[in-house]
Amino acid sequence: MKVFRRILIKLVILIVVIALFGGAAYVNHYWPQSSSQGALEEYLSLLIENNAEEAYERLDQSESTVLTLTEYQAAVQAWKYALYESCQTEEISVRQGSNGDSYADYHVEFLNSSDEVQLECDITLKKQSDAILGMLDQWKVLPDHCLVTGLRITVPAGSTLYLDGEEADSAWIVAGEEESSEQSDTAAETGDASETDGTDETEATDETENSENTEASKVCYELPGILPQEISVTVRHPILESLEAMLDPLDGDVDYSESMDWKESANSSCMELAVSALKQIYTAAVTLETDTLDEMFSECLEDVTAIVESQSEEFYREDDVTHPEFESVGIYDYEADFEEPIFTDAENGRITAVMTFTYHYAVHNTERVETGDIWADGENAWEYQTVSYTGKAAAEFVLSYYEDEWHIEAVTLPVIPESE
Repeated sequence: MKVFRRILIKLVILIVVIALFGGAAYVNHYWPQSSSQGALEEYLSLLIENNAEEAYERLDQSESTVLTLTEYQAAVQAWKYALYESCQTEEISVRQGSNGDSYADYHVEFLNSSDEVQLECDITLKKQSDAILGMLDQWKVLPDHCLVTGLRITVPAGSTLYLDGEEADSAWIVAGEEESSEQSDTAAETGDASETDGTDETEATDETENSENTEASKVCYELPGILPQEISVTVRHPILESLEAMLDPLDGDVDYSESMDWKESANSSCMELAVSALKQIYTAAVTLETDTLDEMFSECLEDVTAIVESQSEEFYREDDVTHPEFESVGIYDYEADFEEPIFTDAENGRITAVMTFTYHYAVHNTERVETGDIWADGENAWEYQTVSYTGKAAAEFVLSYYEDEWHIEAVTLPVIPESE
């Protein structure tokens, strides 16, 4: 019985010793995570060691899109953390979020073997609600630094944007333009990630300034956070050719507007409008009535009225020698040449087309023409004949597309027949 008691006491002592050493080892293992600085340094070491699986366990994904281990590994590989020799950190702030949680923000610089900064990013850690062993704080890393945040894609107003075949969320539309890409370019070069909780006053001011510089004929999407890997982009628009491209988020902001040209259907619509406009102008010059011009030429009525008056004077000119009398005018064989789309800052978001419109014309007059005979009084004989003047003229139209239709902004038109 005494032998059994001695064995039991030794066993209890052994269990206590093992528990003490095991607990100490456990505490020692988790001690670095009890402070934000220690948790960050441990996490960064895992990145540099290319130990993505263990680093993945140090993430807090409660506030953003959850990354799978495969996605996380791909992101870590894209940022090339394992290429760097070491890193250095600087605490930016320790703050309380609007949700009551505690956060710590750090600026991190990754260095090469010569201690030269190769990559910079901001990393945020969040204090966990569950303490280690009920007494040690625990901090984990928010995954935003792995994503490309704030990437801006600019497209013509009225476009539909697709990313990897999925239509982009309209909630991503912001006030901003391609010149605001400096922020995303910096992120692409340094890996900067925005804070998860709250928007500071500086960011709000920047967005207001971007809003003032935005072209109304363009729309800017700001992606909340995407993996640093290529995605397919498709842009569709009512009057511009569809665009398909591959986008590498690490290349920074993009503006696809300048890469989109007119659709054939848009060219045809503009040509039809130009033909209708010429007919109205020449009809008004013939009838001497300009009341019908108001609707089509509302944005350039004064200039078009002046064109009509000049053309009417040519049609009905008085010449003491020939006494011409206007009969008719015809236009045919149209051709059009378009300049690249112009994206304007007009409030209605108009996209402007400058079109050179060439056409052939035929003007028919009744004129006094000498027959080649001699009258009895010795004067040259003459008679009234229909004389046709044909030629080729070029007009310039400035057309704008807004409110789902084309409008004429300006017309430059020669008086026909043009003198040789």
